[in-house]
Amino acid sequence: MALYDVKPEDPEPRAGRGRRNQSVPIAAECRDPSSGATWSGRGKPPRWIADRDRDKFAITD
Repeated sequence: MALYDVKPEDPEPRAGRGRRNQSVPIAAECRDPSSGATWSGRGKPPRWIADRDRDKFAITD
């Protein structure tokens, strides 16, 4: 501090890096009627919906 002629009361506290983006839960688009499992439509489709018509599993609320 002496090198730069800074007093202890001079520096302001460092601000953080800012807010991190928090992930928001995605609403499910499809539901398996037999097990109740849901899928949001993102990522690889689960086995119960793969290669099938997704309109049959659509959640209509």
